[in-house]
Amino acid sequence: MDTELSQGLTFLAWTSSIFLIVIGVFAAKLLFDLSRLTVSVKKSADIVQEELEPIMKNVSATTTTLNDFVQTTNKKVGKLTEAYDKASEIFLKTLSKAAEASGVVLKEIAKGLYAGFKSIITKK
Repeated sequence: MDTELSQGLTFLAWTSSIFLIVIGVFAAKLLFDLSRLTVSVKKSADIVQEELEPIMKNVSATTTTLNDFVQTTNKKVGKLTEAYDKASEIFLKTLSKAAEASGVVLKEIAKGLYAGFKSIITKK
């Protein structure tokens, strides 16, 4: 019985040792793959950073150009608005003066016609 127990324990020890060796090999392979993955991610990050800097400079320059264009356009639209306001003010003043003048002219024409009809009616 001792020999059977001894053989069982020996088999268990060898099996456990082989199992630990296999797990150690897989752990080493995992660490090696993780190391390669880390290096690849670092290289990818470096490439992205190198490519991103010129793009960001171009975006910044484009944004500055667009901002200048918008400000210039805003100034020109402001000047155009001022000119439109002045022209509309002049037009409204002219229109009101013309309305007053035409009102006076119509009144005088109406008075003249009335006086003419009155004189024609009174002469008969």
